[in-house]
Amino acid sequence: MTLMVSTASATTHHAPHVATKAEPTTTCGSKFSLYSEGRWTYTEARFCLATDGSQLWPVLEFSECQYYWGGAWYYAKAKYPCGFDFAYTVTRNGQDLLDSSSSGSGGPGGVVEGNSTGCAGPGNYTLRARYVLSGPYWTDTQINSGYRTYNLNVPCG
Repeated sequence: MTLMVSTASATTHHAPHVATKAEPTTTCGSKFSLYSEGRWTYTEARFCLATDGSQLWPVLEFSECQYYWGGAWYYAKAKYPCGFDFAYTVTRNGQDLLDSSSSGSGGPGGVVEGNSTGCAGPGNYTLRARYVLSGPYWTDTQINSGYRTYNLNVPCG
């Protein structure tokens, strides 16, 4: 089950609904797994770029946000949520298109949509992104994916 995570710092990227507007298309890098130092928390994630044909925005898909306690693994929940910070830059042909971040908290999985920018035509875009997770339960132990760079072919524009 995937939980949609809403973030206060993320802006709405979709224009008002128009009958001819295309459904969003998402192009993603490979999923990766991360443990915190000491292996007290665990998560899986992947970074993507989404487009509706006129706008482009980065996406963090995360799942399996868990913590270890008393010999067992437990999923994040309301009392012990996953706190996240999703930072990203998007470039095309060496031109910076977007440099921003989104943060918030949620359950064991979700989709975080970043801010949007106008499409610069179809083709190769470079997404550089980082995901920092704090919690669940062990809030002083963070998982930091480090910045990862993806060259994604996006049907934008």
